Amino acid sequence: MIRYKINANLVILVILLTCAGLVSPYFWSVENIVNLVRVASLIGIVAVGMNLVIILGGIDLSVGSVVALTGTLAASLWTAGYPLPVVVMAPLAIAGAVGIVNGSLVAFLSYQPFVATLVTMTLFRGAGLVYSAGQPIYADYPPAFNFLARGNVAGIPAPALVLMAIVTLTWYVVRFRAVGRMIYMVGSNESAAYYGGVSVWRVKMFAYTYCAVLAGFAGLILTARMGSGEPGQAGVLLELDAIAAVVIGGSSLRSGSGSVWGALIGALVIGVLSNLFNLLGVAPEWQNVSKGAVILLAVTIAGGGPLWRSLTMRRPSNA
Repeated sequence: MIRYKINANLVILVILLTCAGLVSPYFWSVENIVNLVRVASLIGIVAVGMNLVIILGGIDLSVGSVVALTGTLAASLWTAGYPLPVVVMAPLAIAGAVGIVNGSLVAFLSYQPFVATLVTMTLFRGAGLVYSAGQPIYADYPPAFNFLARGNVAGIPAPALVLMAIVTLTWYVVRFRAVGRMIYMVGSNESAAYYGGVSVWRVKMFAYTYCAVLAGFAGLILTARMGSGEPGQAGVLLELDAIAAVVIGGSSLRSGSGSVWGALIGALVIGVLSNLFNLLGVAPEWQNVSKGAVILLAVTIAGGGPLWRSLTMRRPSNA
């Protein structure tokens, strides 16, 4: 079933790419493709972490706030004269702390994941605004840091290489390490996993922390691209794009199923849609309407929609 969903979404992606090339003559220009890849990579990095949390049976609405907070912190540290390793590692450490908070609220205090991360989404977005006095922090980053967002290796944008490294690492962990199998076990049946000897709280802490750290990586890339930390605007609605990418990629919000590669394909679909709407000059409000319609169609075709399930459900022979 997972393989089928990935193939279906590959077909969706190919159709979308073909239509985009026919609709806009600028779509296949080198400059536009590079820009598309950079945007899709940012969504993809966040979606990979979100995918693990959703497979686990949870959700993380705080990733956009983590992106803003880590970017703001990185900009402030650099302008304050801290060395580059501190500028990189301190925001990632804060992102990891956010993940620990999210995991603790869900694993130990038994908050619903939606409620817990809705609270932290507001809390950490507000913390970034308080820290920066509500103002963007502009930073003249060094070339080594700017390479994260603007660099190329053999013509391939650096964010794409970062994304592929993260996807490969995550696939390896999910496919070959015990914690990966445990994530699927907890997502499929948490009680059975617990009585089967799985340390459920450890698995949840790992998934939420990993998701937050990846959002921190995305925050570093975004602040390098913008040359500033934007506590109020950076990462706004990124959590929704990440969730949409995961769902389009075949993961079920009912938990227990999903694929890292599917999340990557879903991120590319979201990236192509956003890029195409910008090329066509579609107004932002209509972009959201159009994107929602296309996402609904993609999820339905991939087998995740209730209409598809009702049409493909095997009915009794005497019906």
